[in-house]
Amino acid sequence: MAKIKETKTTVSVRKAPRIIPFVASAGVIGLIVSLITAWSIQATANFFGVVVAYGTGIFMALGLVVVLVLDAISQARAKTLEATKLEG
Repeated sequence: MAKIKETKTTVSVRKAPRIIPFVASAGVIGLIVSLITAWSIQATANFFGVVVAYGTGIFMALGLVVVLVLDAISQARAKTLEATKLEG
C-alpha cells in the first residue's frame, strides 16, 4: 500500500466578478441610451455617430470602474482557509 503524504497550505477564497461581461453589458446599455439620445435630439448624421461612439465608450468606462470597485470589495471580503493536499 502506498504511503499518503499530507501537505497543508493556506488558500484565499473569494468570488470575483468577471470583467468582460460587465464591460460588454455596459457597452450595450450605453449603445441603447446613446441611440435614444441621438434620435431624440434629431442629430445630424455626423453628430449622430459622435453621440453613439462617445456614449458607448463612456458607459463601457463606467462599467469598468464598477467591476474594479466590486473586485476590490471581493478582495477585502476574501477568506483565508487551510487546505490539505493528499498525495500518494
